[in-house]
Amino acid sequence: MATMHCEIITPEGHAFSGEAEMVVVPGAEGGLGVLPRHQPIVARLDAGEIRVRVGASEWKAFATSDGYFSIQGERAIVLVEGAVASDAIDVEAAQAKVEDARARLEQSEAGDETVNRFRAERDLEFAENQIRIAGR
Repeated sequence: MATMHCEIITPEGHAFSGEAEMVVVPGAEGGLGVLPRHQPIVARLDAGEIRVRVGASEWKAFATSDGYFSIQGERAIVLVEGAVASDAIDVEAAQAKVEDARARLEQSEAGDETVNRFRAERDLEFAENQIRIAGR
């Protein structure tokens, strides 16, 4: 089967880089699956699960934050704030991040202007997503 080069990139570096037979991403307008030689697109992504088919029956899954997806030619690129391989998710650490983000949101709602509400909301969404993906 034909393949494309796929990269999942975060500010910390690559969460995945390799050949893929198919990539499935959580598009803001709904799930999007692409195969090699797909028409060029750029799409906004919601937090969710990205699945990369790396072999006939082998998939790699990642819990990701929101971001962007691009495919052009034989290259698919995912740019996200955070990505964790589903088999590497630490549920206890993710739960601690949920509690921290909720505490920051409460501080913001109480009028604390030093709290970055946008960051707290994104952190909460990503941590909850990790727990959801780990539970599959």
